[in-house]
Amino acid sequence: MVLVGTGYETTKALAQVGAKVILACRSECKANQAIYRMKREHEEEKSDPTKQKVQIKVDDLHVEFMTLDLASLESTVTFIEAYKSRGLPLHVLVCNAGIFCGPKALTSDGYEPHFQINYLSHFLLILHLLPVLKRSGPGSRVVSVASGMYRLASWNVDDMQCLENPDLKNRYATSKYYQIMHMFSLAQRLEEKGVGVFSVHPGVVDTEICMRGGPEVPVLTKIRRTLGAKMLRSPFEGALSSLHAAASPVYDGKTAIYFESSTPRDVTAMVRDKEKQEILWKYSLECLKEYITEDISTELP
Repeated sequence: MVLVGTGYETTKALAQVGAKVILACRSECKANQAIYRMKREHEEEKSDPTKQKVQIKVDDLHVEFMTLDLASLESTVTFIEAYKSRGLPLHVLVCNAGIFCGPKALTSDGYEPHFQINYLSHFLLILHLLPVLKRSGPGSRVVSVASGMYRLASWNVDDMQCLENPDLKNRYATSKYYQIMHMFSLAQRLEEKGVGVFSVHPGVVDTEICMRGGPEVPVLTKIRRTLGAKMLRSPFEGALSSLHAAASPVYDGKTAIYFESSTPRDVTAMVRDKEKQEILWKYSLECLKEYITEDISTELP
């Protein structure tokens, strides 16, 4: 079974409107299964307009797999080098991958998993691909899939990875809080550079997290069991915010916008705190110092 999530729907919709999409993920087997399903659904939707979720503009989908494991900084750098070596442009970078209530054990790089997979590896990915985004613009965009749960985050400058906090939901929330803070920090540094930076909250979506349930996600599991999947957003509905941020011409020339339900929303004062943003930025660079070359460090002031 191929599990369909917001990343699947985002990839498929962008490809259907004419984008050439790289599906970067850990499992080649699952990626190829997903691509096969996308193409099958695409053929069905071409022949039956009532099934179309977006206005299809191409005969064939251009989607391909590349290996990327965000739990490994080495894998992240390998993906970056492989992508750059192909000389491809990059108009939209959607950072969709992540974990919720994941393992408690540290990654092979020695970081808390939510911190690295949801935030730090994305930071590294964006930083190294900025030159490509700039060359591909103006109008290139970075879209990070965050979460409204960022409001439950904690800030502890002495425990930035929440290692002293056993609550996995708090660790997840804090990683998403960091993603949104990073949006503001990056947008400020990219002012007048032709690259827009956005964060989105997809909503509570009926995906693999809800289906697996378990003791670490009792709220989502209870919603699904008592109210049913119809009360949750479909994966495509969850992907709409990412699609708006990635492709809507309404947001040409704009940046530092946080979306919920495909609509720009205000964020809390905690996220907008510039002093905290700078502390996080410097801490992140320190974590990644072995993977940041001088030419990359000059990309941002």
